[in-house]
Amino acid sequence: MDMLCAGHTGDKMDRNQLKLLAIVAMVIDHTAWGFVEFMTPLGQTMHILGRFTLPIMCFFIAEGYRHTKDIKKYLTRMATFALISGFPFYIFFHEEYGYRQNIIFDLFLALLALCISQYKKIEKPLRIVGVCLVIMVSAMIGGWVILPIFYVLIFYYAKDKKTRTVRFVLMTFVFEAVLICLIILNQHYHFSKYEWTVEERLYLLGFAMAAVPLYFYNGRKGKPLFKNRILDRYFFYAFYPAHFLVLYSIKCAISGVTVHDIYIHTNVLAFIVGLLIFVYVLRQPVSRAQMAVSFFMLSGVMYIYGFLLEVTALDVEGVYAATKLQYFAISLTMVAITFCLQELTHIKMPSFIYAAEGMMCIFILWVVFTYRQNRLMYSGIRINHSEGPFPRMEVVGYGPAFYIFVVYCGVVCMILTGVGIYSARHTNELQKKRLSVMLYAMLCMWIPYVVKMTGITNGYEIPALFIPITAAFLSLALVKYNCLDSVSLDVLNAVNKGKEGILIMDFGSKVLYFNTFMGDICDGLERYCDASRIPFVEEALRSRSGNVTFGERTFDVRVDPLIEQSHHVGSILWAFDITEKYSYFEKVKEDASRDPLTGVLNRNEFEKRVSKLIKNRRMGAFYMVDLDDFKNINDSYGHGVGDDILVAAAQAMEKSVPEGIKDSVTIGRMGGDEFFMFYEDEVDETQLGMFAQSVVDAFSSSLCDMGMGNATSLSIGIAICHGEENTEYDDAYRRADKALYKIKNRGKGRYAFSGR
Repeated sequence: MDMLCAGHTGDKMDRNQLKLLAIVAMVIDHTAWGFVEFMTPLGQTMHILGRFTLPIMCFFIAEGYRHTKDIKKYLTRMATFALISGFPFYIFFHEEYGYRQNIIFDLFLALLALCISQYKKIEKPLRIVGVCLVIMVSAMIGGWVILPIFYVLIFYYAKDKKTRTVRFVLMTFVFEAVLICLIILNQHYHFSKYEWTVEERLYLLGFAMAAVPLYFYNGRKGKPLFKNRILDRYFFYAFYPAHFLVLYSIKCAISGVTVHDIYIHTNVLAFIVGLLIFVYVLRQPVSRAQMAVSFFMLSGVMYIYGFLLEVTALDVEGVYAATKLQYFAISLTMVAITFCLQELTHIKMPSFIYAAEGMMCIFILWVVFTYRQNRLMYSGIRINHSEGPFPRMEVVGYGPAFYIFVVYCGVVCMILTGVGIYSARHTNELQKKRLSVMLYAMLCMWIPYVVKMTGITNGYEIPALFIPITAAFLSLALVKYNCLDSVSLDVLNAVNKGKEGILIMDFGSKVLYFNTFMGDICDGLERYCDASRIPFVEEALRSRSGNVTFGERTFDVRVDPLIEQSHHVGSILWAFDITEKYSYFEKVKEDASRDPLTGVLNRNEFEKRVSKLIKNRRMGAFYMVDLDDFKNINDSYGHGVGDDILVAAAQAMEKSVPEGIKDSVTIGRMGGDEFFMFYEDEVDETQLGMFAQSVVDAFSSSLCDMGMGNATSLSIGIAICHGEENTEYDDAYRRADKALYKIKNRGKGRYAFSGR
């Protein structure tokens, strides 16, 4: 779907404005469902306006898929809010929709269908089957059946605005036509419990009206609604369940609220809070402690959910099923709280405690599932239908297994408390704080049972209300007091404070983890991006090991395979900054190869480099340079002046080299007053002679500047190397040396070629 041109004169609605329109339409629609007669003109008008919501939400599901950086997080977020919205949705509509789900669930299925259709790793026929399966789920339990899925697919795959609008409107009319046919058939055959009339469903044509605001979408996000980034990001998700609670509260205030209503709603709120804490804990850095708290939160949320099923069940069978879930959850909770104490306080719990808890779990589940045969848990259960809109469960009598379970829970709690108190007396201040938080968490689990025994709750069960408080204490221990595994915490600190970059990639080079140092090296590196497209990583992967220079820094890199259960699942890139070390060794290496007085190459380094050139049959000219009568200078002026003249000679040679051939001329000092030069790739005598003369002249000029006049001069012997086979360094050296002494005998301050 193309991004609409923001500069078009008609394109005036941004993303946030469209979403606000959807929210307003949704509130109008649900207000009509709760307070206005359906077939009145006002009711029909409000419901038609409410049809703006679904198409706009579907449109942004398609847009969200196109622009999201992490589709897994997107799916998880949709699934989480679909689950959170479930109870507020049912509380508001009650039995209106039966087992049908809320609109966030519909949008989650639509997003899932789009993900499957775009999953290129499987064949197209399998993708079609997957989308069909999602459509079947939507048809069975979706609130708007299959319509959101088709809307999202249309919005994503339409090539342009016109095509999108035509297909969307056409889909709306097809859906309405099919629905009318089904209504007419149902009036004759009665296959559905919804006894609708055609007139009642014509308001659904209002969906097509959403084509107008969508046509004027400008592709921009628009001004944030809130300054807080998290609030701005999740507002549209959170508003959906929240507005149901507000509308239902208004409805209850108008019709009257009973204590039982407040009780049910408080438990719903506890479930939502518990679920939010569970999601929050899952987003913490992974460690054994995080796993322990997540385990507790999962079992706690299951318990609250089971309790809600119990207090809203309409018959004994529903209560019995909910009771099974509750005891399963509370059995897991006992194991989870033990695990939490061990991991958050780093105390090794005795194995027999876990063994006892596992055996008790099995025993309690057996007792609960066979309750009707053995009556060990309850003597009987009945339903009191006189307490508000939701009937209450009443226990006729408790069996011995119930008291065994209560004693078991009390013993485990006392053991854990004793272990905690004992450990607190032999540990540091931070650990004492962690243990204190753990003890508060356990107290919050058992205080409601003590309160219930006093009778002040009038028979109402309140343990589920305290589970979010317990979870809050455990989350406090996990986050505030940094209760990660000690080893994990130390490793996390070490990898982020060291000078070694660490990058973990999956088999497809997608980034799974990188430490702070690696993030500083690689600009633009982020989780799940393609690491092979990052320049530094690309170079490192190419070399696999060794030194890699990136910018002004040098790194020693190594790429190791990432092995999991004997399978190669990815790679680890290590990058150690050796810039200073590398520079130091380069300097040491350079110093070792240079003459300490003049700065040119020393004899060994010159011989090594030139020997390699001659051995490789490189053409060029070997220069032997000598200072005439240099001994007289040392005797007459002293060695200090002599050193200055040697430096001037080396500088004259370096300055005489034209800029374009700097890399072609190698200069070295043999020792005393003798120097070498090798001019690569040049064998023309005229050119070589001109270069030699320029060196002689440059040195003479330097002497004049020093006030030494004609104190000395340079004599140069030149041997040309034509790249013949078997030519050796010593041969060029001897020929240049012979030419040098030949010219010295004829006259000084001149140059000569060997063989003349």
